[in-house]
Amino acid sequence: RQSKVMLIIKPIQDKSYQEEVCNQCGFKYEPLSFAYSEKENEKLIAACQFDILGSNGTISDFGMVKGVEEDIEALIILGRAVLNFMELSGVETCTFDSTSVDAPKYSKMLGFTDKKICLKSLFDGKCNHNCK
Repeated sequence: RQSKVMLIIKPIQDKSYQEEVCNQCGFKYEPLSFAYSEKENEKLIAACQFDILGSNGTISDFGMVKGVEEDIEALIILGRAVLNFMELSGVETCTFDSTSVDAPKYSKMLGFTDKKICLKSLFDGKCNHNCK
């Protein structure tokens, strides 16, 4: 019998909690940045810290909590949730600017090319990735 796994991805509203999450993930806390947390069965497993400036977005930190086994599927779901929020907020192009050791792998699995991704129509099935 397989146990059920509940993933919960939420924006972090409380800045003191954001700082705590960043510390657990090994991120530099940026109080002016947005952040999402990801929990599995109520346990924090991953997070993303990012910025939005007009039509441009930047993911500055992305990854698992230190000591938690890497879960690629959970990370993809977290990354897509963040990119969807950015796209709904008017972001057209996002840069993956994390300096973590795993940044190249994570940016590639989320669909970034040379640290960039076009978000125009990415979530409505019409994207042809011909961003200017």
